[in-house]
Amino acid sequence: MRRLTPVILLLVAMPAFAQPDRYELGRRVHAFEVAWDEKAGDAAAKKRAAPLVNQAVQKFFQLQLPEAGRSLDAARHALASADPAPADVRWAESLRILPETRMVDATAADLSMTVKPFYKPDAEAPKGAKIRLKLGTGKPVEAALDTLPATIKVSVKDVPGPPSADFKLTGDVIVDGKVLSTKAVGVSRVENLKTRLAAVKEAFAGVPSPPTTVEQATFGLLIKMLDPLANKGVPETDLPASRLLAGAERMAKVTEPYYIPKRGGEFWLAIPTGKNPTVVRIRIPQKLDERKDPVPVVFALHGMGGSENLYFDAYGNGIVPRLATERGWIVVAPRVEGLLGSGPAPPVPAILDELAKRYPVDPKRVYLVGHSMGAAHAVQLAQRDPGRYAAVAALGGTGRITKPDAMQNLPVFVGCGKLDFALAGAQNLHKRLEEAKCPVTMKEYDDCEHLLVVREAAADVFKFFDHKKGN
Repeated sequence: MRRLTPVILLLVAMPAFAQPDRYELGRRVHAFEVAWDEKAGDAAAKKRAAPLVNQAVQKFFQLQLPEAGRSLDAARHALASADPAPADVRWAESLRILPETRMVDATAADLSMTVKPFYKPDAEAPKGAKIRLKLGTGKPVEAALDTLPATIKVSVKDVPGPPSADFKLTGDVIVDGKVLSTKAVGVSRVENLKTRLAAVKEAFAGVPSPPTTVEQATFGLLIKMLDPLANKGVPETDLPASRLLAGAERMAKVTEPYYIPKRGGEFWLAIPTGKNPTVVRIRIPQKLDERKDPVPVVFALHGMGGSENLYFDAYGNGIVPRLATERGWIVVAPRVEGLLGSGPAPPVPAILDELAKRYPVDPKRVYLVGHSMGAAHAVQLAQRDPGRYAAVAALGGTGRITKPDAMQNLPVFVGCGKLDFALAGAQNLHKRLEEAKCPVTMKEYDDCEHLLVVREAAADVFKFFDHKKGN
Protein backbone atom coordinates (compact mmCIF):
# COMPACT_ATOMS: atom_id res chain seq x y z
CA MET A 1 0.00 0.00 0.00
CA ARG A 2 2.88 2.35 0.65
CA ARG A 3 3.70 2.43 -3.03
CA LEU A 4 0.38 3.98 -4.05
CA THR A 5 0.58 7.51 -5.39
CA PRO A 6 -0.64 10.12 -2.90
CA VAL A 7 -1.74 12.41 -5.72
CA ILE A 8 -4.45 9.85 -6.49
CA LEU A 9 -6.30 11.45 -3.59
CA LEU A 10 -8.50 12.74 -6.41
CA LEU A 11 -9.02 9.63 -8.42
CA VAL A 12 -8.08 6.47 -6.50
CA ALA A 13 -10.09 3.46 -7.59
CA MET A 14 -12.11 2.47 -4.54
CA PRO A 15 -15.46 0.75 -4.05
CA ALA A 16 -18.31 2.53 -5.79
CA PHE A 17 -19.84 3.70 -2.51
CA ALA A 18 -16.74 5.82 -1.89
CA GLN A 19 -17.03 7.81 -5.12
CA PRO A 20 -18.57 10.90 -3.45
CA ASP A 21 -15.64 10.91 -1.01
CA ARG A 22 -13.19 10.62 -3.90
CA TYR A 23 -14.78 13.59 -5.62
CA GLU A 24 -14.88 15.66 -2.44
CA LEU A 25 -11.27 14.93 -1.59
CA GLY A 26 -10.37 16.09 -5.08
CA ARG A 27 -12.00 19.44 -4.31
CA ARG A 28 -9.79 19.76 -1.22
CA VAL A 29 -6.71 18.91 -3.27
CA HIS A 30 -7.65 21.56 -5.81
CA ALA A 31 -8.23 24.22 -3.15
CA PHE A 32 -4.89 23.45 -1.53
CA GLU A 33 -3.02 23.61 -4.86
CA VAL A 34 -4.53 27.02 -5.65
CA ALA A 35 -3.43 28.28 -2.22
CA TRP A 36 0.04 26.76 -2.69
CA ASP A 37 0.44 28.65 -5.97
CA GLU A 38 -0.50 31.89 -4.26
CA LYS A 39 2.32 31.32 -1.76
CA ALA A 40 4.89 30.36 -4.40
CA GLY A 41 7.56 32.66 -2.97
CA ASP A 42 6.78 32.18 0.72
CA ALA A 43 9.18 29.52 2.03
CA ALA A 44 7.93 29.86 5.63
CA ALA A 45 4.34 29.22 4.57
CA LYS A 46 5.32 26.11 2.65
CA LYS A 47 7.37 24.83 5.57
CA ARG A 48 4.31 25.16 7.82
CA ALA A 49 2.07 23.35 5.39
CA ALA A 50 4.35 20.47 4.37
CA PRO A 51 3.95 18.37 7.57
CA LEU A 52 0.18 18.66 7.31
CA VAL A 53 0.27 17.53 3.70
CA ASN A 54 2.25 14.51 4.84
CA GLN A 55 -0.48 13.83 7.39
CA ALA A 56 -3.02 13.91 4.58
CA VAL A 57 -0.94 11.40 2.63
CA GLN A 58 -0.76 9.03 5.61
CA LYS A 59 -4.52 9.23 6.17
CA PHE A 60 -5.04 8.52 2.52
CA PHE A 61 -2.89 5.38 2.71
CA GLN A 62 -5.11 4.25 5.55
CA LEU A 63 -8.13 4.86 3.26
CA GLN A 64 -9.40 7.52 5.67
CA LEU A 65 -10.38 9.92 2.91
CA PRO A 66 -12.38 12.35 5.07
CA GLU A 67 -9.48 12.64 7.52
CA ALA A 68 -7.13 13.24 4.62
CA GLY A 69 -9.46 16.09 3.65
CA ARG A 70 -9.25 17.52 7.17
CA SER A 71 -5.44 17.56 6.99
CA LEU A 72 -5.48 19.21 3.56
CA ASP A 73 -7.82 21.92 4.85
CA ALA A 74 -5.46 22.50 7.78
CA ALA A 75 -2.49 22.62 5.41
CA ARG A 76 -4.22 25.24 3.30
CA HIS A 77 -4.83 27.42 6.33
CA ALA A 78 -1.23 26.92 7.42
CA LEU A 79 -0.16 28.53 4.16
CA ALA A 80 -2.07 31.66 5.16
CA SER A 81 -1.17 31.86 8.84
CA ALA A 82 0.97 30.28 11.54
CA ASP A 83 -2.12 30.34 13.77
CA PRO A 84 -4.76 27.58 13.52
CA ALA A 85 -7.95 28.40 11.69
CA PRO A 86 -10.69 29.79 13.99
CA ALA A 87 -13.25 27.29 15.28
CA ASP A 88 -16.10 28.64 13.14
CA VAL A 89 -13.93 28.42 10.01
CA ARG A 90 -12.89 24.85 10.82
CA TRP A 91 -16.55 23.92 11.21
CA ALA A 92 -17.49 25.58 7.91
CA GLU A 93 -14.62 23.89 6.08
CA SER A 94 -15.81 20.46 7.21
CA LEU A 95 -19.02 20.79 5.17
CA ARG A 96 -19.69 19.57 1.66
CA ILE A 97 -22.50 19.92 -0.88
CA LEU A 98 -24.05 16.84 -2.52
CA PRO A 99 -26.38 17.58 -5.45
CA GLU A 100 -29.04 14.95 -6.10
CA THR A 101 -27.59 14.67 -9.61
CA ARG A 102 -24.83 16.40 -11.59
CA MET A 103 -26.79 16.23 -14.87
CA VAL A 104 -30.36 17.53 -14.82
CA ASP A 105 -32.99 18.01 -17.52
CA ALA A 106 -33.68 21.61 -18.48
CA THR A 107 -37.38 21.18 -17.67
CA ALA A 108 -36.65 20.46 -14.00
CA ALA A 109 -37.86 23.27 -11.79
CA ASP A 110 -35.18 22.80 -9.16
CA LEU A 111 -32.42 20.56 -7.88
CA SER A 112 -32.11 19.23 -4.33
CA MET A 113 -28.82 19.70 -2.48
CA THR A 114 -27.71 18.05 0.73
CA VAL A 115 -25.30 19.89 3.00
CA LYS A 116 -23.47 17.78 5.57
CA PRO A 117 -19.98 17.28 7.04
CA PHE A 118 -17.31 15.57 4.96
CA TYR A 119 -15.41 14.84 8.17
CA LYS A 120 -16.45 15.15 11.80
CA PRO A 121 -15.81 18.77 12.80
CA ASP A 122 -13.71 19.44 15.90
CA ALA A 123 -15.72 22.58 16.69
CA GLU A 124 -19.35 23.32 17.49
CA ALA A 125 -21.61 24.77 14.84
CA PRO A 126 -21.72 28.56 15.27
CA LYS A 127 -25.09 30.10 15.98
CA GLY A 128 -26.88 31.59 13.00
CA ALA A 129 -24.86 29.67 10.40
CA LYS A 130 -26.35 29.80 6.90
CA ILE A 131 -25.46 28.67 3.44
CA ARG A 132 -26.01 30.72 0.30
CA LEU A 133 -26.31 28.53 -2.80
CA LYS A 134 -26.15 29.79 -6.35
CA LEU A 135 -26.25 27.89 -9.65
CA GLY A 136 -24.37 29.79 -12.35
CA THR A 137 -25.71 33.33 -12.43
CA GLY A 138 -29.06 32.29 -11.01
CA LYS A 139 -30.77 33.77 -7.99
CA PRO A 140 -29.08 32.85 -4.68
CA VAL A 141 -30.96 30.75 -2.14
CA GLU A 142 -30.17 31.00 1.56
CA ALA A 143 -30.96 28.38 4.19
CA ALA A 144 -30.16 27.93 7.87
CA LEU A 145 -27.72 25.22 8.92
CA ASP A 146 -29.14 24.71 12.39
CA THR A 147 -29.50 20.98 11.76
CA LEU A 148 -27.34 18.77 9.57
CA PRO A 149 -27.73 17.22 7.12
CA ALA A 150 -29.78 20.00 5.53
CA THR A 151 -31.68 19.63 2.25
CA ILE A 152 -32.08 22.72 0.10
CA LYS A 153 -33.61 23.24 -3.35
CA VAL A 154 -31.96 25.46 -5.95
CA SER A 155 -33.73 26.69 -9.07
CA VAL A 156 -32.61 25.09 -12.33
CA LYS A 157 -35.17 26.20 -14.91
CA ASP A 158 -34.80 29.92 -14.20
CA VAL A 159 -30.99 30.10 -14.30
CA PRO A 160 -29.93 32.50 -17.09
CA GLY A 161 -28.20 30.91 -20.06
CA PRO A 162 -28.94 28.46 -22.87
CA PRO A 163 -31.14 25.44 -22.08
CA SER A 164 -28.08 23.19 -22.30
CA ALA A 165 -25.14 24.55 -20.31
CA ASP A 166 -22.47 23.58 -17.79
CA PHE A 167 -22.56 25.54 -14.53
CA LYS A 168 -20.75 25.89 -11.25
CA LEU A 169 -22.88 25.49 -8.16
CA THR A 170 -21.30 27.63 -5.45
CA GLY A 171 -22.12 27.56 -1.77
CA ASP A 172 -20.97 30.20 0.72
CA VAL A 173 -21.11 29.24 4.39
CA ILE A 174 -21.97 32.44 6.26
CA VAL A 175 -22.08 33.52 9.91
CA ASP A 176 -23.06 37.09 10.85
CA GLY A 177 -22.64 38.21 7.26
CA LYS A 178 -19.08 36.84 7.00
CA VAL A 179 -18.21 34.16 4.43
CA LEU A 180 -16.27 31.46 6.26
CA SER A 181 -15.92 28.94 3.43
CA THR A 182 -16.90 28.58 -0.22
CA LYS A 183 -17.72 25.29 -1.96
CA ALA A 184 -18.07 24.62 -5.69
CA VAL A 185 -19.56 21.68 -7.60
CA GLY A 186 -20.09 21.20 -11.33
CA VAL A 187 -23.71 20.77 -12.47
CA SER A 188 -24.98 20.50 -16.06
CA ARG A 189 -28.40 21.42 -17.39
CA VAL A 190 -29.37 19.53 -20.54
CA GLU A 191 -32.32 20.09 -22.85
CA ASN A 192 -34.32 16.92 -23.69
CA LEU A 193 -31.84 14.81 -21.74
CA LYS A 194 -33.49 11.37 -21.94
CA THR A 195 -34.50 11.68 -25.59
CA ARG A 196 -31.10 12.87 -26.74
CA LEU A 197 -29.17 10.29 -24.75
CA ALA A 198 -31.39 7.49 -26.07
CA ALA A 199 -30.85 8.75 -29.63
CA VAL A 200 -27.04 8.69 -29.42
CA LYS A 201 -27.13 5.21 -27.90
CA GLU A 202 -29.26 4.00 -30.77
CA ALA A 203 -26.91 5.60 -33.29
CA PHE A 204 -23.88 3.99 -31.66
CA ALA A 205 -25.38 0.55 -32.18
CA GLY A 206 -24.35 0.87 -35.83
CA VAL A 207 -20.67 1.55 -35.09
CA PRO A 208 -18.23 -1.28 -35.93
CA SER A 209 -16.78 -3.26 -33.03
CA PRO A 210 -13.99 -2.59 -32.43
CA PRO A 211 -14.24 0.94 -33.83
CA THR A 212 -11.80 1.78 -36.61
CA THR A 213 -11.54 5.58 -36.35
CA VAL A 214 -10.91 8.09 -33.57
CA GLU A 215 -14.37 9.53 -34.15
CA GLN A 216 -16.10 6.16 -33.77
CA ALA A 217 -14.12 5.21 -30.68
CA THR A 218 -14.66 8.63 -29.11
CA PHE A 219 -18.40 8.34 -29.78
CA GLY A 220 -18.48 5.25 -27.55
CA LEU A 221 -16.30 6.90 -24.90
CA LEU A 222 -18.61 9.90 -24.61
CA ILE A 223 -21.64 7.65 -24.06
CA LYS A 224 -19.74 5.75 -21.35
CA MET A 225 -18.98 9.06 -19.62
CA LEU A 226 -22.57 10.32 -19.86
CA ASP A 227 -24.45 7.20 -18.78
CA PRO A 228 -23.44 7.28 -15.08
CA LEU A 229 -24.18 11.01 -14.85
CA ALA A 230 -27.65 10.48 -16.27
CA ASN A 231 -28.22 7.91 -13.51
CA LYS A 232 -27.17 10.20 -10.66
CA GLY A 233 -23.60 8.93 -10.56
CA VAL A 234 -20.82 11.03 -9.05
CA PRO A 235 -17.88 11.61 -11.44
CA GLU A 236 -14.23 11.61 -10.38
CA THR A 237 -13.97 15.24 -11.45
CA ASP A 238 -16.34 17.88 -12.80
CA LEU A 239 -17.40 16.94 -16.32
CA PRO A 240 -18.97 19.32 -18.89
CA ALA A 241 -21.87 16.94 -19.51
CA SER A 242 -23.82 19.30 -21.75
CA ARG A 243 -20.78 19.72 -24.01
CA LEU A 244 -20.05 15.99 -23.96
CA LEU A 245 -23.59 15.14 -25.08
CA ALA A 246 -23.37 17.65 -27.91
CA GLY A 247 -20.07 16.02 -28.87
CA ALA A 248 -21.68 12.57 -28.91
CA GLU A 249 -24.43 13.87 -31.19
CA ARG A 250 -21.80 15.30 -33.49
CA MET A 251 -19.90 11.98 -33.61
CA ALA A 252 -23.15 10.23 -34.58
CA LYS A 253 -23.26 12.29 -37.78
CA VAL A 254 -19.66 12.88 -38.87
CA THR A 255 -18.37 11.03 -41.92
CA GLU A 256 -15.04 12.85 -42.22
CA PRO A 257 -12.27 13.32 -39.60
CA TYR A 258 -13.47 15.84 -37.05
CA TYR A 259 -10.45 16.13 -34.75
CA ILE A 260 -8.16 18.09 -37.04
CA PRO A 261 -5.71 21.04 -36.66
CA LYS A 262 -8.27 23.79 -37.23
CA ARG A 263 -10.21 22.64 -34.14
CA GLY A 264 -8.16 23.67 -31.16
CA GLY A 265 -9.27 23.00 -27.60
CA GLU A 266 -9.44 20.30 -24.98
CA PHE A 267 -10.99 16.92 -25.72
CA TRP A 268 -11.46 13.43 -24.35
CA LEU A 269 -10.59 11.04 -27.17
CA ALA A 270 -10.46 7.29 -27.61
CA ILE A 271 -7.61 6.25 -29.90
CA PRO A 272 -7.81 2.89 -31.72
CA THR A 273 -4.51 1.28 -30.71
CA GLY A 274 -5.42 -2.41 -30.66
CA LYS A 275 -8.26 -4.55 -29.39
CA ASN A 276 -9.46 -1.77 -27.06
CA PRO A 277 -9.07 1.96 -27.73
CA THR A 278 -6.81 3.99 -25.44
CA VAL A 279 -8.52 6.89 -23.67
CA VAL A 280 -6.64 10.20 -23.66
CA ARG A 281 -7.36 13.75 -22.64
CA ILE A 282 -5.70 16.09 -25.08
CA ARG A 283 -5.21 19.82 -25.56
CA ILE A 284 -4.66 21.09 -29.10
CA PRO A 285 -3.28 24.64 -29.60
CA GLN A 286 -5.58 27.15 -31.19
CA LYS A 287 -4.98 27.93 -34.89
CA LEU A 288 -2.71 24.91 -35.25
CA ASP A 289 -3.68 24.74 -38.91
CA GLU A 290 -1.98 28.12 -39.44
CA ARG A 291 1.38 26.99 -38.07
CA LYS A 292 4.12 26.59 -40.65
CA ASP A 293 6.32 24.29 -38.61
CA PRO A 294 5.45 21.04 -36.84
CA VAL A 295 4.85 21.32 -33.10
CA PRO A 296 6.25 19.42 -30.10
CA VAL A 297 4.03 17.01 -28.16
CA VAL A 298 4.23 16.13 -24.47
CA PHE A 299 2.89 12.80 -23.21
CA ALA A 300 1.93 13.13 -19.54
CA LEU A 301 1.85 9.78 -17.72
CA HIS A 302 -0.13 9.59 -14.49
CA GLY A 303 0.52 7.71 -11.26
CA MET A 304 -1.14 4.57 -9.96
CA GLY A 305 -4.86 4.91 -9.37
CA GLY A 306 -5.05 7.99 -11.56
CA SER A 307 -6.53 8.65 -14.97
CA GLU A 308 -6.22 10.96 -17.94
CA ASN A 309 -7.74 13.75 -15.81
CA LEU A 310 -4.96 14.05 -13.24
CA TYR A 311 -2.68 16.33 -15.24
CA PHE A 312 -5.59 18.62 -16.11
CA ASP A 313 -7.57 18.79 -12.85
CA ALA A 314 -4.96 18.01 -10.19
CA TYR A 315 -1.15 17.95 -10.37
CA GLY A 316 -0.45 21.62 -9.71
CA ASN A 317 -3.90 22.73 -10.83
CA GLY A 318 -3.17 21.74 -14.42
CA ILE A 319 0.32 23.22 -14.61
CA VAL A 320 1.65 20.79 -17.24
CA PRO A 321 -1.10 21.52 -19.83
CA ARG A 322 -0.79 25.21 -18.98
CA LEU A 323 2.96 25.33 -19.68
CA ALA A 324 2.48 23.34 -22.88
CA THR A 325 -0.25 25.73 -24.03
CA GLU A 326 2.00 28.73 -23.39
CA ARG A 327 4.49 27.22 -25.83
CA GLY A 328 1.89 26.20 -28.41
CA TRP A 329 2.61 22.50 -27.84
CA ILE A 330 0.22 19.58 -27.88
CA VAL A 331 -0.21 17.75 -24.56
CA VAL A 332 -1.63 14.23 -24.33
CA ALA A 333 -2.52 12.44 -21.09
CA PRO A 334 -3.28 8.73 -21.69
CA ARG A 335 -5.27 6.59 -19.28
CA VAL A 336 -3.61 3.52 -17.78
CA GLU A 337 -6.10 0.67 -17.53
CA GLY A 338 -6.12 -2.14 -14.98
CA LEU A 339 -6.84 -2.49 -11.26
CA LEU A 340 -6.23 0.82 -9.47
CA GLY A 341 -4.97 2.23 -12.75
CA SER A 342 -1.87 0.10 -12.27
CA GLY A 343 -1.67 -1.59 -15.64
CA PRO A 344 1.21 -1.55 -18.11
CA ALA A 345 2.51 1.61 -19.74
CA PRO A 346 0.07 3.07 -22.27
CA PRO A 347 0.86 2.45 -25.96
CA VAL A 348 2.40 5.86 -26.54
CA PRO A 349 4.02 5.03 -29.91
CA ALA A 350 0.68 3.83 -31.32
CA ILE A 351 -1.11 6.92 -29.95
CA LEU A 352 1.58 9.14 -31.45
CA ASP A 353 1.35 7.45 -34.86
CA GLU A 354 -2.42 7.92 -34.93
CA LEU A 355 -2.23 11.57 -33.87
CA ALA A 356 0.51 12.27 -36.41
CA LYS A 357 -1.98 11.36 -39.15
CA ARG A 358 -4.11 14.29 -38.02
CA TYR A 359 -1.84 16.88 -36.45
CA PRO A 360 1.52 18.41 -37.49
CA VAL A 361 3.54 16.66 -34.76
CA ASP A 362 7.30 17.22 -34.74
CA PRO A 363 8.76 13.69 -34.50
CA LYS A 364 12.04 15.14 -33.22
CA ARG A 365 10.38 16.83 -30.25
CA VAL A 366 8.27 14.20 -28.51
CA TYR A 367 8.62 14.36 -24.73
CA LEU A 368 7.59 12.11 -21.85
CA VAL A 369 6.81 13.35 -18.34
CA GLY A 370 5.70 10.83 -15.74
CA HIS A 371 4.82 10.98 -12.06
CA SER A 372 5.36 8.09 -9.63
CA MET A 373 4.25 4.97 -11.54
CA GLY A 374 4.18 7.23 -14.61
CA ALA A 375 7.88 7.95 -14.06
CA ALA A 376 8.60 4.22 -14.25
CA HIS A 377 6.45 3.99 -17.37
CA ALA A 378 8.37 6.86 -18.99
CA VAL A 379 11.71 5.16 -18.33
CA GLN A 380 10.34 1.87 -19.65
CA LEU A 381 8.96 3.45 -22.84
CA ALA A 382 12.23 5.25 -23.51
CA GLN A 383 14.10 1.91 -23.45
CA ARG A 384 11.44 0.05 -25.42
CA ASP A 385 11.50 2.49 -28.35
CA PRO A 386 14.89 4.25 -28.36
CA GLY A 387 15.08 7.23 -30.65
CA ARG A 388 11.39 8.13 -30.49
CA TYR A 389 11.69 10.62 -27.63
CA ALA A 390 13.70 13.82 -27.36
CA ALA A 391 13.76 13.92 -23.54
CA VAL A 392 12.16 12.34 -20.48
CA ALA A 393 11.18 13.71 -17.05
CA ALA A 394 10.69 11.27 -14.16
CA LEU A 395 9.05 12.92 -11.13
CA GLY A 396 8.54 11.38 -7.69
CA GLY A 397 9.36 7.90 -8.91
CA THR A 398 11.94 5.44 -10.08
CA GLY A 399 12.39 2.99 -12.93
CA ARG A 400 14.41 -0.04 -13.98
CA ILE A 401 17.31 0.36 -16.38
CA THR A 402 17.26 -2.85 -18.39
CA LYS A 403 18.70 -1.49 -21.65
CA PRO A 404 21.41 1.01 -20.69
CA ASP A 405 22.50 1.47 -24.31
CA ALA A 406 19.07 2.92 -25.11
CA MET A 407 19.56 5.66 -22.51
CA GLN A 408 23.08 6.81 -23.44
CA ASN A 409 22.07 9.78 -25.56
CA LEU A 410 18.65 10.51 -24.07
CA PRO A 411 18.39 13.58 -21.79
CA VAL A 412 16.55 12.68 -18.58
CA PHE A 413 15.36 14.98 -15.79
CA VAL A 414 14.77 13.35 -12.40
CA GLY A 415 12.84 15.44 -9.86
CA CYS A 416 11.72 14.56 -6.35
CA GLY A 417 10.68 16.32 -3.14
CA LYS A 418 13.02 16.02 -0.17
CA LEU A 419 10.03 14.89 1.93
CA ASP A 420 8.86 12.35 -0.66
CA PHE A 421 8.81 8.69 0.36
CA ALA A 422 9.99 7.99 -3.20
CA LEU A 423 13.21 10.01 -2.74
CA ALA A 424 15.49 6.99 -2.31
CA GLY A 425 14.04 5.41 -5.44
CA ALA A 426 14.53 8.61 -7.43
CA GLN A 427 18.12 8.89 -6.21
CA ASN A 428 18.74 5.30 -7.25
CA LEU A 429 17.28 6.00 -10.70
CA HIS A 430 19.65 8.97 -11.02
CA LYS A 431 22.60 6.76 -10.08
CA ARG A 432 21.66 4.01 -12.54
CA LEU A 433 21.23 6.56 -15.35
CA GLU A 434 24.67 7.99 -14.63
CA GLU A 435 26.11 4.49 -14.80
CA ALA A 436 24.40 4.07 -18.18
CA LYS A 437 26.20 7.23 -19.42
CA CYS A 438 22.86 9.00 -19.76
CA PRO A 439 22.89 12.84 -19.79
CA VAL A 440 20.81 13.02 -16.61
CA THR A 441 19.93 15.98 -14.40
CA MET A 442 18.46 15.60 -10.91
CA LYS A 443 16.86 18.17 -8.65
CA GLU A 444 15.48 17.74 -5.14
CA TYR A 445 12.86 20.20 -3.89
CA ASP A 446 12.72 21.59 -0.35
CA ASP A 447 9.47 21.32 1.65
CA CYS A 448 7.93 19.17 -1.05
CA GLU A 449 6.55 15.65 -0.92
CA HIS A 450 4.85 13.27 -3.32
CA LEU A 451 1.64 15.26 -3.68
CA LEU A 452 3.29 18.45 -4.89
CA VAL A 453 6.36 17.45 -6.88
CA VAL A 454 4.69 17.87 -10.29
CA ARG A 455 3.72 21.43 -9.38
CA GLU A 456 7.18 22.27 -8.04
CA ALA A 457 9.15 20.63 -10.85
CA ALA A 458 7.01 21.51 -13.88
CA ALA A 459 8.74 24.79 -14.76
CA ASP A 460 12.15 23.11 -14.57
CA VAL A 461 10.89 20.22 -16.69
CA PHE A 462 9.70 22.49 -19.49
CA LYS A 463 12.91 24.52 -19.42
CA PHE A 464 14.72 21.20 -19.73
CA PHE A 465 12.53 20.25 -22.70
CA ASP A 466 12.76 23.63 -24.43
CA HIS A 467 16.08 23.02 -26.18
CA LYS A 468 16.11 19.23 -26.40
CA LYS A 469 15.65 17.71 -29.85
CA GLY A 470 15.85 14.14 -30.98
CA ASN A 471 17.79 12.73 -33.90
